Amino acid sequence: MSHVFLRRCTATIACTTLVLAPASAAPALAVEAAAEEKTISIMSFNDFHGALSEKYSGTQFADTVEDYRRGFEKTHGADTTLLTSAGDLIGGSASVSNVQQDNPTIDAMNALGLDSLAAGNHEYDKGLDDLTGRVIPRADFPVLSANFVDPTTKEPVLTSHKVFDVDGVRVAVIGASPNDLYSTTTGAGLQGNEVQDMVEAVNRVAADLEANDEADVIVASYHDGAAGSGELADEKAKRDIFRAAVEDTHPAVDVIFNGHTHQLYQYETDNSGARRHVMQAGQSGQHLAAVELTVDGAGEVTSATGKMLERSTQDPAEAAAESAVTAEVYAIEQKAVDVFRDKQSTVLADLDGSITTDYAKLLADGQSWRAGGTRKAETTLGNWVADALKHSAESTNPGVDLGVINPGGLRSELLESQFTDGGAFTPKPDALAGKLTLGELLDMAPFGNTVVQFDIPGSSIKQALEQNWRDGVRQHNLGWSENLNWTYDDSKPQGEKVTGVWVDGEPLEEDRMYTVATVSFLGDSTWKDLGDPSKAPDGFTAFAEGRQNFVDLGLLDQQALSSYAEAQAAEDGAVNPSFSKQGVPVAGPASLGAGDPLAVSLDDLVIDSDGVPAAQQVSVAFEPADGSAPVELGSVDVPAGQESVDLSSLSAPRATGPGELVMTVTHTDGTVTTVRHALEVGAAADCTDANFSDNAEGSAYFSAVRWMQCSGLTTGYADGSFGKSDDTTRAQGASFLYRYLTDEGFTPAGQTFPDVPTSNTHFEPVEWTAAEQIVRGYVDGTFRPKHSVSRGEFASMLYRAAHPEYTAPATPDFPDVSAANPHYEAIQWAASEGLVTGYHDGTFAPGQDITRGEIAVMLHRFDAVNAGDAR
Repeated sequence: MSHVFLRRCTATIACTTLVLAPASAAPALAVEAAAEEKTISIMSFNDFHGALSEKYSGTQFADTVEDYRRGFEKTHGADTTLLTSAGDLIGGSASVSNVQQDNPTIDAMNALGLDSLAAGNHEYDKGLDDLTGRVIPRADFPVLSANFVDPTTKEPVLTSHKVFDVDGVRVAVIGASPNDLYSTTTGAGLQGNEVQDMVEAVNRVAADLEANDEADVIVASYHDGAAGSGELADEKAKRDIFRAAVEDTHPAVDVIFNGHTHQLYQYETDNSGARRHVMQAGQSGQHLAAVELTVDGAGEVTSATGKMLERSTQDPAEAAAESAVTAEVYAIEQKAVDVFRDKQSTVLADLDGSITTDYAKLLADGQSWRAGGTRKAETTLGNWVADALKHSAESTNPGVDLGVINPGGLRSELLESQFTDGGAFTPKPDALAGKLTLGELLDMAPFGNTVVQFDIPGSSIKQALEQNWRDGVRQHNLGWSENLNWTYDDSKPQGEKVTGVWVDGEPLEEDRMYTVATVSFLGDSTWKDLGDPSKAPDGFTAFAEGRQNFVDLGLLDQQALSSYAEAQAAEDGAVNPSFSKQGVPVAGPASLGAGDPLAVSLDDLVIDSDGVPAAQQVSVAFEPADGSAPVELGSVDVPAGQESVDLSSLSAPRATGPGELVMTVTHTDGTVTTVRHALEVGAAADCTDANFSDNAEGSAYFSAVRWMQCSGLTTGYADGSFGKSDDTTRAQGASFLYRYLTDEGFTPAGQTFPDVPTSNTHFEPVEWTAAEQIVRGYVDGTFRPKHSVSRGEFASMLYRAAHPEYTAPATPDFPDVSAANPHYEAIQWAASEGLVTGYHDGTFAPGQDITRGEIAVMLHRFDAVNAGDAR
């Protein structure tokens, strides 16, 4: 029988589907069918991560389940609900559960009546033996994975699915682990088993269930999902695995539950003409998803309603009084909290400044807090943990060179006045404000990794840095100990983005072996035994390339962090963040002529974390490779509110030869960031003309004006001066561009403007700019050659002459240049190319007349950026 489905949405994540029988249906048959219909509900949650807490969030989650379950069964009858989880019930857990190996969470879920759990990546964190030998025997629910199979028999290592009797309706739940299982847990504990494609594995089971008529309703519980919660089409385009789950899952599957990506969404999709719900319930038990299904007497689903319920905020004691189930969960959580409090309240040290990821970026974008932040930026927490790993390994091997950590290993923030509390950010008690507790470190590093060390060549370290990008897109940012500095150029192709690496101030030697300390997850090399680089931890294959002398120190990462915190506090008086930036993007040539403008720019000078100071000034020196004394080249202020700076107002040294630019960035709190850039200085361009009388060496605009003089772009005035401070006329601006951009001259077709006759000195340049549509005349037909050119007008002249492929961003770089300004696109382009930086107060002053010296600088920078190709 066909049906008409109407969708009624009452909220953004709660929709109801109404089912209307066709008009031709006979009333008697409709009544008979209705008598046989049953309505059941299948609930799901995901990525709980042992979310028991001192605020009894576990009990409140139990109250959410119980309130919904009892209400539904009161209406539809007993045993009409099923509670499932789409993975990561345990592992990566909050400390209340973590300090007892997640046993309290398993016990709480037994009490709550969890019916099934899809095996997420974190279920395997302590290895397969722990999962099968401790977790599964303790659990009263099956742990399901259809795609984690024996490599020889291809049979599931765990249970692939389970069929439940829900008030006479046969409901099959098929579990699936993520395709990237080996790269998102410690592969050494998986014993070489195979991870098949999750959708294909689910489809095989679903096809068998349908062929054998073993189920009326089939649920796919995938531990993977969408990257966000936007429009369905957009989310499918972002992640192929989500697209496959939505589009390619067998049509016999009636409901799809997701996990792994910690997103909150509810979609209704087309499934061979029917509607299929695809849902994910966020993380940490903050939401509960439910799909209410009406099933007719023939076992066919006739309607489905999706609901997303927020976690209860009821007082846990009151909630426990309402339900024996909730009361049992409450008792389990209370006992777990008592055990944890003994450890959590242990103060390790004073905390002078929050040490965090870049989680604030997510919140600013309207997203939820996520462990590890965006994972794409350098953070104070990542660097601090890397320092801690190096410090701990040095206790047994003083020769350790570097520490490194993956951003996904950072599971909470270390805040001065708050606990992260799974993104709720609850205030610390007064006695713990400004203190670092053991509980916070347990929350931040909950996986029980051990500290490992090994030797790898410098080439592998460079490769690891390159692997922050995948297919040219930044995906990760490893945290490194403070003695590693590196530079990169994001515009270069994959594999060539890293432009320089220094360890302890010395250039990285690709053939030298370096000793690296990290956690057992990142040091895992099981992927090599499998011959599958895609299964490398977080995709980083570099830490197993050319590796020698691997040693597992047997020291838990939590112990390493604790000992480092105590050591830092003993030395500095408190645990504190370092705001020094270790990885900085640098754009500029590898060689320059002596005295040339220093066509180098720095970007992203401020680390992405709480409490960071602004970058204030960059002092530049050149260190010759021959060991001779450094040459001080001057300093440049970083524009207020900016994280980038252009150094082309400075000049390359007069001394020639190879060496390094050493750029010292000073921040407002005194923090210093050191950035290096290899540079070879060649002979100065041959120019025998004496300097203009007003362009003494070392004066403002010297390099740019000297370049124009030596390039033949200007001969100055008759008195031997250039007039750096003079305003530029429209005719002069046209002439500067004409001389710079044309080598073969130009023959005008005739006189275009009545006020620029053929006898005018600037006749050819003006006609050229008109022909090239670089400068237009006024409405009265005149050119007005003696009128001054503003800064905005000249930016537009150069922009039209360069005719780049460029689209201006919606957000302006300068507060006094709005998108409505006629020169907006040109000024934005000039800023993006480093041709203009604005004034120290952050403004551009587009209407201000541009001086001849300022034009010299803009053209000189343009020449440096384009290496003369524009001419």
